[in-house]
Amino acid sequence: MYDDIALFINIVQNRGLASAAQQLDMPAATVTRRLQKLEHALGCQLIHRSARQFVLTPEGEAYYQAYADQIKQLD
Repeated sequence: MYDDIALFINIVQNRGLASAAQQLDMPAATVTRRLQKLEHALGCQLIHRSARQFVLTPEGEAYYQAYADQIKQLD
């Protein structure tokens, strides 16, 4: 689950799934699938996403604030 949390933090910092996928050299479908897996495990949506918009949900914002510094320290 750590990897999926780190991926979520990376998505937020890159302001999108496609840019995170490119930066991590991963297929965009893999990034999307892993984000969906994390959201399912948490039982909430973290990001409102569409082709033109990227907005954190309140839960996503709280999750990002709670874990961003911890992930940065571990990396």
